[in-house]
Amino acid sequence: MMTRSPEISYGFQAGNEPVVLKPTPLPRVGIYSGSFDPVHAGHIVFALRAQKIAGLEKIYFVPERRPKHVAEPEHYVHRTVMLKRALQPYEQFSLFDLPDARLTSRSLTRVVRALPPANYSLLTTASALLWQEGELPALYRKQHLVIAVTSHDQMAEVLARLTGSDRPLGNITFVDIGTDHISSAAVRKGLRQGKQVRGLLPSVWRYARKQWLYLPPIHR
Repeated sequence: MMTRSPEISYGFQAGNEPVVLKPTPLPRVGIYSGSFDPVHAGHIVFALRAQKIAGLEKIYFVPERRPKHVAEPEHYVHRTVMLKRALQPYEQFSLFDLPDARLTSRSLTRVVRALPPANYSLLTTASALLWQEGELPALYRKQHLVIAVTSHDQMAEVLARLTGSDRPLGNITFVDIGTDHISSAAVRKGLRQGKQVRGLLPSVWRYARKQWLYLPPIHR
């Protein structure tokens, strides 16, 4: 016949401090929209610097179907393919397929809802912001801004533009990309002339040559 062991009583004192469960902090993630017509080394360098300076874990590149300041952009599919290939070496960079014509305040809200929970930052350039006429779109006031600037004068101009309104302004992080920046127009010109100019990515060069992109109409 088995004998039962006596129950052991543990005399722990009841705690008088409440248990506080600290929520896991959300990651910081960037959203970088533009025409990327075509994507070039300047876009990649800005994203890498923004990631380091603003502490971003991931950046989503969002190509716009109908960019506001580009008269006749290359076809969206071609621009997206070139962007995907350019981002392949960087696991922290991804492409987000925006169904809207361009990124606006409303479409940015939909993008954020479609992505995993995070503290989102909007990456943009000083030139893109300063091109805006009149009251700045609400897009620039929805998220933390990470802005590429080429000089202290340009930074001061951006600050004056952003603070010249009574509407509330969020946090801003400036990223110095230097005065020797790269333009998509110069890259397109190089492609038209068959020259591998500064900032032209090898993957873009190969794809554009294969698909006969950015050439005068007579050569297409």
